[in-house]
This record gives sequence, structure tokens and C-alpha cells, in this order.
Amino acid sequence: MSMRLTRRYAFAASHRLYSPQLSEEENRETFGKCANPHGHGHNYEVEVTVCGPVDPVTGRVADLSVLDGLAEEQILKPFRYRDLNKEVPAFEAAVPTTENLALEVDRRLRAAWKTAFASGEPRLEKVRIRETARNICEIQGQP
Repeated sequence: MSMRLTRRYAFAASHRLYSPQLSEEENRETFGKCANPHGHGHNYEVEVTVCGPVDPVTGRVADLSVLDGLAEEQILKPFRYRDLNKEVPAFEAAVPTTENLALEVDRRLRAAWKTAFASGEPRLEKVRIRETARNICEIQGQP
């Protein structure tokens, strides 16, 4: 039997939604107030859902200290209190939308997953990012 477990993490960061491929006017039309040249901030929530069998000895799907350590190294340290546009290399060329942030978090977790969970269990099933109460993005399965 396989079970899902979701762990929630939070970090504050700022960004500006702006594409260098668009003019200033097109950026304002596309991103509205989020294209403000001075940027703005969010208190992001990231949910990481794993799936796997329940260990008969520990009664757990995942070692939470390992999952927390992975989240700290791959999500929290790189993004916490950062200007995503200026301080995170992945967003030098990509607009730091919720969608692109979810893709980057998923990419980072998957790249480090086998080191953290050598057995392959649990599997990373879903990444969900809440930017605001109205703006939530999730990636399920291999992107």
C-alpha cells in the first residue's frame, strides 16, 4: 500500500514580474502592478508531497528530518529573503512567476532527491506553491 504525505514550508521573497522580451508598456499590460520597477514581496508557502509505502518499523512514509533538510538546502536557503530576479540565477532569464518558481523548486528537489533518499522511496509526487490566497500553482509527477 502506498501513502501520501505533505510537508509545508514557508519563506519570504521579493520579485518583479518583467520580461526583457517585452516593452515597458507590454510588461505593464501583461503583469499590471506586479511589473513595478521596485518589485514587491510575498510570504510563499511550499507544499512538498511524497508518496511511498509506510515503513513497518517506523510507521512513516518518509524520514521527516531528511525531507526537512532537503527543503532547507534546496528551497529555503536559496530563496528566503531574496530578490528572486537579482539573487537567484534561475531567474536571470526567466520571469519569476509562481509557475516558474514551482518549476525551479521541483527541478531542485528532483536533482537532489536520490542523494537524500538513496532507496528511491519515498517518491516526490507534487510541489504546490501558494504565492497569495488567490494564486496557487502545483506540479504533479515528472514535469
